[in-house]
Amino acid sequence: MTDINNINFQKNTNFIGNQNSVHRSGGIGQILYGLFSDKNKGVNGEIDEAVFQGSTGDCWLLSGVLSLSYTQEGKQAIKDAIKQDENGNYQVTFKGIDKTYTVSQEELKSKNVSTIFGGLGKKSEYSTGDDDMLLLELAVEKAKSDKDVELPTENGLNGSSAYYLYQLFSGTTDYAHNEKESDVKGLLNYYQQNKENTSATLGVINGFSSLEGNHAYAVKDYDGEKMTLVNPWNTSRDTTVSNKTLMDNLGKYDISVIDYNS
Repeated sequence: MTDINNINFQKNTNFIGNQNSVHRSGGIGQILYGLFSDKNKGVNGEIDEAVFQGSTGDCWLLSGVLSLSYTQEGKQAIKDAIKQDENGNYQVTFKGIDKTYTVSQEELKSKNVSTIFGGLGKKSEYSTGDDDMLLLELAVEKAKSDKDVELPTENGLNGSSAYYLYQLFSGTTDYAHNEKESDVKGLLNYYQQNKENTSATLGVINGFSSLEGNHAYAVKDYDGEKMTLVNPWNTSRDTTVSNKTLMDNLGKYDISVIDYNS
C-alpha cells in the first residue's frame, strides 16, 4: 500500500478556472434536468441534486465540494458545516479556520437562478441546482472578502485550487501536488487504495482527451483502469478517462486529495 507520508506533497501552485476560462451552460441537459429531475429540495446539508456552474470561474470550489460528497466523512463534513438559526438564516462554519458566516434566506434567494432559466442562458454568477452548493459558494466568498483565509483568486472566486477548499473544511494538513510524474502516480495509487475515505479533484492545466483545459473536475472513482470524473458545468452526467490516457498526459494536470483518516 502506498504510504501517504512517502509522497512529495506540496501546496498547489496551479490555479485552475480563472475568469478567462470558457464556461459552457448546461444547455438542453440542464433544461431537461430542471423540468423532470429537479426536486427543489432547498438547503438540507447535502449535495444531493445536480450542480451547474455559473459564470464565476470557481470550478475548483465546486469540484472540491462535490468530491467531499462522495465519501461518508466528506458528507458529514458538509452537513456539520451548515446550520439554520432560529430566524431561518443559515450559518456556515468552516472548521479549518473556526469561522462562521451568516447567509440570510433573502440573500440566498436573490442569488438563486432556476435550473431551467440557467439552461436557457440566463446569466447566473453562481451555481444553479443544489441550494447547499450555492450556500457554500456564498460562504466561501464571505471568508475571502473578510480576509479570514489565504485564498489566492482573481476577482472574487475566479481561479484557485481545491487545496484551499479542503483546508477550509478540515483544518488538517491537506495534500496537493503539481504535475510531477512520480507524485501523480503515487497519489493515483493512494486514492485507489483509500477511496472510501479520500476525496480528490483533477485540475486540468492543458486540455486532453475530452477534458477541458484550465478546468477542475471532481474525482468520483478510480480503479486503476479508468477514472470517473464529474464536471461542475453539469454534474448530472459522468466523464470517464482511461488510465492509459492519464499516463500518456502526465504533466497536463495535477491532483489534490484529502484523507480524513490519515
